[in-house]
Amino acid sequence: MLANERQLKICKMLEGQGAVTTSELMAEFNVSIETVRRDLLILEKENKLRRVHGGAVTEGGMKHFHELSKRTEENSEGKQYLSQLALQFVSNGDTIGIDAGSTAIEFARALKSCESLSSLTAVTHSLDVFEILCRHRDFKLILCAGNFMAAENTFYGPIVLDTLSKLHVEKIFLFPSALSLQFGICDHQPELFEVQKMLMLAADKAFVLADSSKFEKSALLKIDDMSKKYTYVTDSALSAKLKKLYRENEINIITEKDDIK
Repeated sequence: MLANERQLKICKMLEGQGAVTTSELMAEFNVSIETVRRDLLILEKENKLRRVHGGAVTEGGMKHFHELSKRTEENSEGKQYLSQLALQFVSNGDTIGIDAGSTAIEFARALKSCESLSSLTAVTHSLDVFEILCRHRDFKLILCAGNFMAAENTFYGPIVLDTLSKLHVEKIFLFPSALSLQFGICDHQPELFEVQKMLMLAADKAFVLADSSKFEKSALLKIDDMSKKYTYVTDSALSAKLKKLYRENEINIITEKDDIK
């Protein structure tokens, strides 16, 4: 097979599965690792893919920003699924931090309806999350209030940051706009970006929750690298190839209960 034919097939494989591994391409075309690396380098220079450790991913581009009212309608089933999955990481008596956003709303609903959770302390800057969880008689809530962003129904600014700087939680549940191996964990809004970073600093462990449409996308602001020290929870629509590539990069990605060790 000629090099341009191989490269065309690589692009078609990426279109279908979002990622390819070096070992997969070596077996598919019966070629050496040097040949695969050369093909990927050529395609990257043509802006047709991005090379990562162990393979390549699609050029996902920027994740478009929509208002909260629209985001609550997007991929609602995926958000509900991953929220139920993330409950496996919450135990009775935990003190947790909860970010804002449409997925945060679904996660809060899952927490409230979880019959096995009888006690919990939650810190949040989201008025939606607060209003959902404060109805639970056995949960304790700390609302970090400050400047109010009506479009997101949440608080931001120096008062929120000062409050968070004085708090410590066991676990933080973060809901970014986009994630990728190259660009990291990203979000769109400068006002909330600093709050998200402070939430990460306040926690012993971080859980990053995002539906599968947000993976291998980027956004304006980088919260942090897509680090192996975090746990990433998403829905089952994430491609198996992309999940395998993340695992090869030591990213702890959870798409089903069997992934939880």
